[in-house]
Amino acid sequence: MTKPISMIQIGAGSMGGALLKSWIDSGVIDPASSAIIDPRPTPELEEMCGKAGLAINPEADRGYDLCVLGIKPQMFGGIVPALDWPEFGDTLFVSIAAGITVEEIGMLLKPKAPEPRVLRVMPTLPAKVRAGVTLLAENPALSAEDRAMGERLMAAAGAVHWCRDEDELDRLMGVTGCAPAFLLRAVEGLMAAAEDQGASTEDARFLAEQTFIGTAKLLEADGRDPGTLREAVTSPGGTTAAGLDVLNERGIVESFVAAVANAYKRAQELAKGTK
Repeated sequence: MTKPISMIQIGAGSMGGALLKSWIDSGVIDPASSAIIDPRPTPELEEMCGKAGLAINPEADRGYDLCVLGIKPQMFGGIVPALDWPEFGDTLFVSIAAGITVEEIGMLLKPKAPEPRVLRVMPTLPAKVRAGVTLLAENPALSAEDRAMGERLMAAAGAVHWCRDEDELDRLMGVTGCAPAFLLRAVEGLMAAAEDQGASTEDARFLAEQTFIGTAKLLEADGRDPGTLREAVTSPGGTTAAGLDVLNERGIVESFVAAVANAYKRAQELAKGTK
């Protein structure tokens, strides 16, 4: 049986909290030898950690197999150099931040970890229900054991996909990391459409959400690609075709392509320190 991971997580906001829940639920981490560092833990976080027996803001009196950097990119310079615990240089560092590179993180760690081992990952919010998809960037400085531990941790939150390098991770994060917001925006649009046709706000939410959830389950179970499945539910000259005509005229596919491209552009700006 594989030994649970001893982990310290720096920052447990929306994404960090979602990941933590999946790691506790899956048993991939050992709560007794793990910890969370967060200056303002939410009541939800405190309750979750309390039930699991996971320490919040403990004294730095033990080492950890792995450290998850769950803070915003602009906070790295002030927080990462101040981190310290026994056997600090033996810890694998996993960053979930957009934009800041392995090289930059390594420079911040070098004073206390001469040969820092850093893995960049990009998770998604559905990790909270262990249904996310996480991108992991290949790093030749990592050992096979490092890669296996990083993949094991992120696989507990859903599917994983290794990218050739950090640039590919930045390019694809708009398809995975940003896309939940894009898809939720589509659900908001369907809710607005239902209300425009006379449904109450409560009914509009129910109808839009259940249609979205059901379609996702169908796509997963059916086996056909999205285009083929779409064609199967679109009768020529019917109501669905009439609706799709409007979406196509307004460039729904082009809009998604542009949205992902713009997300990548922003990732490059963040990497350069552009506000």
